[in-house]
Amino acid sequence: MVKYKNWVFVVLILFFLLFSFSPTIFELFQSNNLTDKNREFILEHNYYWPDYNLYLSKIRQGFEGHLTAKELYTSESHRGSLIQEFYVVLGLLGRYLKLVPNYSYLLGRIIFAPLLLIVILKLVKYYFPSTSVRVRPLAPLRSDPIAWQIISFLIIIVSGSFPRFWFDQNGALQIGRYMEWWSNIDSLQRITFIPHILFGQVVSFFLLYQLVIRVRPLTPLRSDPVLIFYIILGNLVGLVFPPSLITLNGVILLLIFVKSYKSLVLIAGDVKEGIPNVASPALSPAERGDFEAKIGKLSRQDPQIIVYFLFIIFTLPSLLYIYLLTKQLPWSALLNFHRTHPMMIPLDQYVLGTGPIIFLGFFGAIISIIKKEEKYRPLILWLVVTFGLASFFSIVKEQSPLRFTQTGLFIPLGILGAYFLRRLSNLSYLRYLSYLSIIIYIFGNLFMMKVSFDWQVSWIGQLIAATYPAVPYPPQTVFPLKDWMAGIRWLRDNTKSDDVILAEITAGNYIPAYSGNTVYFGQANTYDYENKQILVDKFFKGEFNLNQAEIFIKNGRIKYVFEDKNLPAGETGLSGIYPFLKPVFHNSIVTIYKVKS
Repeated sequence: MVKYKNWVFVVLILFFLLFSFSPTIFELFQSNNLTDKNREFILEHNYYWPDYNLYLSKIRQGFEGHLTAKELYTSESHRGSLIQEFYVVLGLLGRYLKLVPNYSYLLGRIIFAPLLLIVILKLVKYYFPSTSVRVRPLAPLRSDPIAWQIISFLIIIVSGSFPRFWFDQNGALQIGRYMEWWSNIDSLQRITFIPHILFGQVVSFFLLYQLVIRVRPLTPLRSDPVLIFYIILGNLVGLVFPPSLITLNGVILLLIFVKSYKSLVLIAGDVKEGIPNVASPALSPAERGDFEAKIGKLSRQDPQIIVYFLFIIFTLPSLLYIYLLTKQLPWSALLNFHRTHPMMIPLDQYVLGTGPIIFLGFFGAIISIIKKEEKYRPLILWLVVTFGLASFFSIVKEQSPLRFTQTGLFIPLGILGAYFLRRLSNLSYLRYLSYLSIIIYIFGNLFMMKVSFDWQVSWIGQLIAATYPAVPYPPQTVFPLKDWMAGIRWLRDNTKSDDVILAEITAGNYIPAYSGNTVYFGQANTYDYENKQILVDKFFKGEFNLNQAEIFIKNGRIKYVFEDKNLPAGETGLSGIYPFLKPVFHNSIVTIYKVKS
């Protein structure tokens, strides 16, 4: 007799966490091996350059003791808000633990990645239950519930891209992934991904499990502390990652519709000519009992529908807050950026990038519908809502459609795919073929995770070896020069956090994250980004006359100018063009000017 215990899953969770964090660990071990000794190692993550330093800027605000987040990437005067408050809280935690913002960000990944895997395990144990952990040694796989828990857990975690084959310039065959640029679709990266997205996935699937999948009897007509707790969690998700709450509430709304429709059918099914009077002597005892049974069943469904309505209604404040705030400056810049630069879904590439699980999941959904296995309905509705919202925002350009694929789509696809494979294994003539398919599938996807690991390590290796250019664009393609960072730290130590700094795009992207200052321009959240970019370029090229430059500086509320050029001896830089600038810091690469009063 073989006894499987929870340590099997502990080992699996630790293995995948270590595997997913391994590129970060590799990067940390390489921190002293930079080819260019004049450069400074900075722990980074999520190489989509506009975002990472944005998160660090919010963490720094918490690290400095602020309780709400301000947008440091634009110079318009405004008050703090709860947008991206999640990272402010991480900064407050880092302040307590004495962690700099980069490591507070890493702490967020360390906290929420294992929680995500634990939530996945809870779902797996619900959908593939076992009444006993004892299994006959020679029992077939189809009768081993623990084995199917392990298989389904593995399928959810490892499922990823179809292999992409190509030949390099030397004629050697290479294997890669589809949509490599979209990290959230990568099976290795997504389990320790961006902290606020992990938070959204953890809490939304926990709520789906508690409210919908494993229904706990709640009492909506009195103050049920559990329901209140769920509503608080829902509002937190709405503030931290709105697509997760929108998707969850979409699933619940569809469930309300389904339950209400079934209730109406229950009442009207046998009553063709109106609702009878149960006290009428015209009804036989059998008819009266049947009708009362239907009413009783309806009354048992109604409380859960009320709970669903209460949850949706009382989690709306977080979504309304985000909606109203993004109508105001400077927060409207984020929404405007998604309108003008939407991340669309290249359907063929997305299907190939999601991999075979998208087909296995759909087949599993179809079979569960045919077999009337209602417990899979919430997972199917999650798919419906996700693709429905992505399709809607592909037409209505108010949000990037790809954002709605970040809500943990791989989880319902993985469970439904595992369900489909288990159904196949129950067919005697396909049993061994299904076993072989499962083995090939899991090891094939583990290989694709190794491909992702190699790709990430290769990128880190290029960062370590890079020596050019002095100031890169995009910002995170080369580690920064030590003298360049010294200029940013001078700002941190010698200026006020609300002093507006004018810099070009790379420095403008780094300054809020590493000095805590506000910049005139530096990220997609900059209000009027395109126009400001033109003005900044003209200023640094010296194309303004003196009057135009003074108006520009005044309108932008600019106090300091950060110039990152290696000035030849005797050259005055910007102060020679604009006499209202006074040099206050200078080294081999950076000159900082203060605007004269």
